[in-house]
Amino acid sequence: MSASPLLALLMAGSLIGPPPPPSGATWSWPVGDGGRPPVVAPFDAPEERWGPGHRGIDLAATPDSRVAAVDDGVVTHRGRIAGRGTITVTHASGVRSTYEPVDSTARIGDRVERGETIGRIGDEAGHCIPATCLHLGARRGATYLDPLAFFGAQRVILLPVP
Repeated sequence: MSASPLLALLMAGSLIGPPPPPSGATWSWPVGDGGRPPVVAPFDAPEERWGPGHRGIDLAATPDSRVAAVDDGVVTHRGRIAGRGTITVTHASGVRSTYEPVDSTARIGDRVERGETIGRIGDEAGHCIPATCLHLGARRGATYLDPLAFFGAQRVILLPVP
């Protein structure tokens, strides 16, 4: 194999972003009582960390519906950001799952299990006005990740054929 195709293959691997979690480590849906809710807005990575984009996914929900932890972890944030209730759970992998708008009584330091209720959809206006949704984010360090990858979805990028 010449250097050009090998280089193209290596570059293609770098374009698909962070690898999905190992099999068996997929998240459970935080709304919809375990079934897959409709994704009303997909992840749209910003070109620059400070630039415009959608740093998570929006999942259809109903007002006051239950919000569950996507995986085992520790509550590392609960508060209000931009007038909306938010909660963050840090998982053993180092990935943080973020949820909004959520009304929660969880406390920082609480251990939560996959599927455990961590709050309820808040009544604040969110990303999906006039509908109701849960914004679910995923972060590792300062890098935003596509949460769908943690549910087993894989992003596909088509490359030109030489």
